[in-house]
Amino acid sequence: MPRLAVLACLAFLAAGCESGTLVENLVGPDDPLPTAPLVSTAHDPARCGQVTGRVTWPGPIPLRETFLFGMPKGDGNIDIRFMPGPNYPDITPESRAGAGAVVFLRGVDLAAARPWDLPAVRVEMKDRQIQVHQGDGGPRRVGFVRRGDPVSMKAAEPLFHILRGRGAVYFSYTFPEPDHPLTRSFDRVGRIELSSGAGYYWANADLFVDDHPYYTLTDRDGRFTLDRVPAGEVEVVVWLPGWLPGKQERDPESGLIVRMGYSPPTEVVRRVVVEAGRPVDVTVSVP
Repeated sequence: MPRLAVLACLAFLAAGCESGTLVENLVGPDDPLPTAPLVSTAHDPARCGQVTGRVTWPGPIPLRETFLFGMPKGDGNIDIRFMPGPNYPDITPESRAGAGAVVFLRGVDLAAARPWDLPAVRVEMKDRQIQVHQGDGGPRRVGFVRRGDPVSMKAAEPLFHILRGRGAVYFSYTFPEPDHPLTRSFDRVGRIELSSGAGYYWANADLFVDDHPYYTLTDRDGRFTLDRVPAGEVEVVVWLPGWLPGKQERDPESGLIVRMGYSPPTEVVRRVVVEAGRPVDVTVSVP
């Protein structure tokens, strides 16, 4: 790689370390320029219905995974810890309800969709995990972002962090100091898988970027509600991240795991017809 290109890459990474930095979206020379659809220009609440439902898990409940972490110490030894996996399905044994599952609609008429009304998203690296906050809500592992809206990212502990994004967009931002946020917006619709590039190989979270706000998480009883859905046929998608360890990369000197992928996500789709002024209820069994 030419020396000038290397310096340009280093300067770009350094930009992620400054307080309040705004990172511009990068579009490759062969990428089509994103277009802004006409969202909510024809929204009429009188022509909308409601989609409700419940997510259940009738099969065996997966065992919770923990991951071995070796932290080098100053005396040359390694502090061994076990870290909880972030993707474990949250299933209530008695009711078989699936809590925290992502539910969204596919095939929505964007012009007739309700205006975006979900709170802003921020991402924090804390307790050697990746935590997502939607508005003032507590930490979770997933957030819903409107295309073009800013997302704040920061390290919230005095550890060196690198936040990696893969999927709809690709990025790696460094956070050598805590509480120095970086802000970026995303022009690509789709899933962005977040992971650590600083050795916290188990850390994993997701952002879903879209033009419509029909996204939610199931509650403790596995229930969900999506309001003001335009009349017509849509797909109700229930999505869970993969929780089983997948491909691993190890440090050649220590033999410790430095990067890991997970098994493919679980996605279940149900087609429903929404009628104006009426709720439609759907029960989805996963997997």
